[in-house]
Amino acid sequence: MNKQLEHNLKVMIVVPNMSTQLETITGGVHSAVMNLLRGFAALGNPDVILVSINESLKESVEIQFASNVRIYYLPEGPFPSSSLNYFFVSTGRLRKLIKAFQPDLVHYQIGGTLLFTRWASMFSLPHLITIHGIPWAELKIAKHWKQKLTIWLNAVIGDWLYPDTIIQISAYSREQFRNRKINRFCIIPNAIPSRYADIDPKIKMTNHLVFVGIINDLKNQLFILQVLKELRDAGYLFTIEFCGGFGNAEYQQMIESYIKEHHLDNQVKFNGWVAYSDLPKILERSDMLVLTSRQEALPMSIAEAMAAGRPVLATRVGGIPEMIDNAVNGFLVTIDSTRLAAEALKKVYNNDSLMQTLGKAAKEKALSNYMAESVAERTIEFYEQVLTPKATVPAV
Repeated sequence: MNKQLEHNLKVMIVVPNMSTQLETITGGVHSAVMNLLRGFAALGNPDVILVSINESLKESVEIQFASNVRIYYLPEGPFPSSSLNYFFVSTGRLRKLIKAFQPDLVHYQIGGTLLFTRWASMFSLPHLITIHGIPWAELKIAKHWKQKLTIWLNAVIGDWLYPDTIIQISAYSREQFRNRKINRFCIIPNAIPSRYADIDPKIKMTNHLVFVGIINDLKNQLFILQVLKELRDAGYLFTIEFCGGFGNAEYQQMIESYIKEHHLDNQVKFNGWVAYSDLPKILERSDMLVLTSRQEALPMSIAEAMAAGRPVLATRVGGIPEMIDNAVNGFLVTIDSTRLAAEALKKVYNNDSLMQTLGKAAKEKALSNYMAESVAERTIEFYEQVLTPKATVPAV
């Protein structure tokens, strides 16, 4: 850090349903939180307890993650609804931990009904939240009524209970909150661990793609399969492996039917959910990450691939254009045109020189923006701002 702190801050981070088997965490908000903890551990500051309120636990669990980081898992409660548990049970359990630890501030990593637990110290401690998703934007593209109802409920409750101190992970996220009164905010991307930067550059192009994440309509994997078919029919043979599980049986059937109908079996591999610790090995054998989502905030999978020196082909949605400079460190395509994606992949087909150039630029950007220690330092600086009273203008 640029300056030596006189004392360690004491921070409580709150997130729901994180696995007690840390090595099995496969992505999303939980991976972002773990990477932030790794950054804090490397710096030795602040003193952190991460509290995960967990619906599957019956007893509390404690893990000493690092000398300055402990993880507490609290049972959610007896009610069949998480909302009821957060409101009636989890708040009291969280209050006891706050009293014992006496943090300087509380940092929520997910909003929605989890924010009911703010009542544990609503009026006594500074609170902030990192906004990872954009519920109102997600609601516009949700298709199933149950999914829409869940997103709507979290959006409404979030609007009601969001703290007025906010970390956004992208400028896109900040823009979505432009009409909300915010006391303090900053933009800090999600962190990625250093092991991705240790992956050797790819020297020989093998035309092998990788996708990382849940397989569902929102992530839109059918799009890249359509692109692969167009390319194969034009004489460009790419392979792809998917690292993630299917979100629902309906979309799985659609994907499998398309693969079978168009004879793509020898080009596609499904790995299922892959342990987060194993992802670097998969990136090592891949040339490029593809992410053809309908909505994203600032995907960690893109930052990880870029740190490994792998360029990314992704749709021009959400915060993705902040990460990818088109034709410089990857390619941006529109979600309504498989032709643009196919043309981009034709450029890199068997093109060792171009892939090396794109990969080098991708790595440089990732190292400048997304590494865990750097993100942890920026987060600590924001914590200090939150705890510093704003200057007031003296009365005249």
